[in-house]
Amino acid sequence: MKSTLLKRIAHGFVWLNLLVALATVVGSGLLFRGVPNLPTLDYNRLSTQLGLACVLFGIGASLFHMASTQGWRATLWLLGICTFLAGGVELIGVTTGFPFGKYEYTERLGPKFLGHVPYVIPPSWFMMLYPALHLSFLLGVPRRAIPFVAAALLTLWDVAMDAAVSNSRVNPGAAAFVYWFWDVDGAFYGMPLQNWLGWLATGLLLSWVYLKLVPQWQPSSSLVPLTIWLIQGGTMAALAFWVQRPIATFLWLAGAGIVSVLVVRSVQQIRAAQESSPA
Repeated sequence: MKSTLLKRIAHGFVWLNLLVALATVVGSGLLFRGVPNLPTLDYNRLSTQLGLACVLFGIGASLFHMASTQGWRATLWLLGICTFLAGGVELIGVTTGFPFGKYEYTERLGPKFLGHVPYVIPPSWFMMLYPALHLSFLLGVPRRAIPFVAAALLTLWDVAMDAAVSNSRVNPGAAAFVYWFWDVDGAFYGMPLQNWLGWLATGLLLSWVYLKLVPQWQPSSSLVPLTIWLIQGGTMAALAFWVQRPIATFLWLAGAGIVSVLVVRSVQQIRAAQESSPA
């Protein structure tokens, strides 16, 4: 399949992802703010469907865009590593509490592997790790630092996400549509701070293993991965705001703003250098 067609398919998934994200954010805002005279709908079921669609469209966008820039071999390697390795870490996490802390998924993300980890979760690590790796290379950090930067970009997504869609069983907070419960009353809206260390460690492991197995990264100045990263993170940041967890929203906005400025500046420099180089 030609690169141009793959990019078009990826762009289609990005637009679908954006539309679902906007519907989720606007609809949740109207619902959580108690706007009167809303249509009589099963909002719990609708939220579940939109949440799954947002993840699936995001996976599709990352899958086809990575295939267009890195090729199918590299793409399937990253997808496989995330599916099996991150899936294994998730299974260990749910059953033992290591490395994220003790938590349990609800039924909102569909069927679960061995009754513990929703099948959609492992490939969702791929959905965000590809943009994280792409942005890390665009930022021009030393090669040995790529896994660390990618892990940090991955974890920034969770800063908003956990506040938006998780809750503590010990001290339930404001989250309306809960995708997983913490069995402790953690310091960050019920989430234990250990969770971020788990995210950093898992992101670092996934990135390191992938780059060891597939060391060659094809240069690309595309901003599509940044768009995927912003759509997914922005959706969670907006939901965190609607459920009155503004610190998470502010932290994500601050981090995303810095990353976006640095990435766009880097892309401008790359493209200017390409235009000024002899044909």
